Amino acid sequence: MSTFPNISRVQLLLQHKRPQDAEQEARRLLRDDPDHSYLHCLLALALLGQNHPAQAQASAQQAIHLDPENSFAFYVLSLALHRQHDLHAALEAIEQALTLDPEDADFQHILGQIRFQQGQLHAALRAAEAGLAADPTHVDCLGLRARCLARLGRRDEAEADFDEALRQSPTDAGTHADLGWVALERGRAKEAARHFKEALRLDPESDYAREGLVEALKARFWLYNGFYRFSVWTQTLSNGARQGMFIGLFLLSRVVPGLMPLYLLLVYMSWFAEPLFNSLLRFNRYGRFALNAKDTTDSNHFLALSLAGLLLLGAGYGTGIETFTVGGMVALALLFPLVGTQRMWRPDRRRQSMWFGYALAAVGLLAVVLTALGVAGSGTVFSGFLLGSLAYVWLMALRN
Repeated sequence: MSTFPNISRVQLLLQHKRPQDAEQEARRLLRDDPDHSYLHCLLALALLGQNHPAQAQASAQQAIHLDPENSFAFYVLSLALHRQHDLHAALEAIEQALTLDPEDADFQHILGQIRFQQGQLHAALRAAEAGLAADPTHVDCLGLRARCLARLGRRDEAEADFDEALRQSPTDAGTHADLGWVALERGRAKEAARHFKEALRLDPESDYAREGLVEALKARFWLYNGFYRFSVWTQTLSNGARQGMFIGLFLLSRVVPGLMPLYLLLVYMSWFAEPLFNSLLRFNRYGRFALNAKDTTDSNHFLALSLAGLLLLGAGYGTGIETFTVGGMVALALLFPLVGTQRMWRPDRRRQSMWFGYALAAVGLLAVVLTALGVAGSGTVFSGFLLGSLAYVWLMALRN
């Protein structure tokens, strides 16, 4: 009996948002035909639908091993890597897919998404337009082009694209989410939240819309809203320009003392805005449901270390005991490697950041113990800890 009807059943299950059933069917078919490259791709998509990107990556790589000319397998591999925030590897995979099949609009869309996230707006726009040249009705490419145009200040053209996307598919969750992100970037938090809620109504499993809703809820705080819009603007700059701007602001703040508080606020928000405002959302009756498990866990760690540091500093101020003061400063300084590690997605960089943090914690703990024992060299060790913390901030900030 032909396997084509069975493969069609897997595709149908995926289209109807039943990834668990699609996985079971794909695995059943693979037991009879383990060398079927396309089936491995469908299995990978089913795993992605259940938020198992590492397993999906393995299935996609198996499909490529079985058929190195399978452009769809490289596309699925790119999706899995993109879900794991490994943009460099995802870019390599989708470029290979486009080498094999340059006329596929889906391939151009994921290429454009990656370029957009890298801040390469013109490259993202070219990818979206290439996708629309292959398929003028491709709703995702229309939405991507609209986001690029909006960020480049070409709002009339962006609105025309959104209108066309909604005309083509008025129930497309991705288009409503795109509208939400554009509204958010323009400072319209309430409007953005409405679009994200509509997107989630149409597709309750959309991480793209859920993450947008979290940002929209946080943007109702005026401080976060302003910082978010500033962050969006900096993404239009090159990496070198962004690094030069922050270094220039630091040097300028040393010359103009009145700018130092603003510079310190900018540094603090650059590092801690996400965990701080995620923590505040937990007191919002809607916000706490929008956060995922990782956001909540990261918030727990951030709050625990922050509160420990502040309590120790308060105890040191109230009692005059230097050990409490040093312990509080160590705890607060360790927030930098904690948050830096939390937002690292590449496994190699995450490990590097984690071990850097462990080393700093060991030096900081040693400084606290030596201070408590009254050892003469405790001040030198504490100074070394502070210099190491400063080095972490600069190295990680410039690297990212």
